[in-house]
Amino acid sequence: MIGNKFIGALLTALLMAIISWVGFNNNLLSPNLTQLLVYLVFALSISFTLLLRRDSNLKFGDYFQMGFRHFILITLVMAIFTYAFAHFYPELREQSAIAFKALLEKEQNKTPAEIEQDVKLYKEGYATALVSRSIFGYLMAGALVTAISSLLLTLQKK
Repeated sequence: MIGNKFIGALLTALLMAIISWVGFNNNLLSPNLTQLLVYLVFALSISFTLLLRRDSNLKFGDYFQMGFRHFILITLVMAIFTYAFAHFYPELREQSAIAFKALLEKEQNKTPAEIEQDVKLYKEGYATALVSRSIFGYLMAGALVTAISSLLLTLQKK
């Protein structure tokens, strides 16, 4: 049974990674729509995981624990995917650095040397920042969906 739970989370993460990659490479969807679709798959996966394990003897904490294990594994896989994605597409870092530099120049409160130093630091920390934002987003969304789903399933049995 543990293997099935593990496989479900891995398959969800794989589907999310495929949606992200296809959306980026084929320009089929806007980046916002692609991200929305990824989070929708993520949320549905958590909800269905809890729904499929519904039991009248389970309490909120039991449901939350199941959902937590599920979304933590997905978050881990997606963090690895995000890092690999940033590594294999360095042009994203460069494009983002150009936009960051333009923003700094527009503010007109730094010298050109300071701007270049800030852009250099931005490029060095790009992958880390991208992965951090990804992890934070998945943890927040996962905790929220898990809590709501757990609450609804707990209230449903009463």
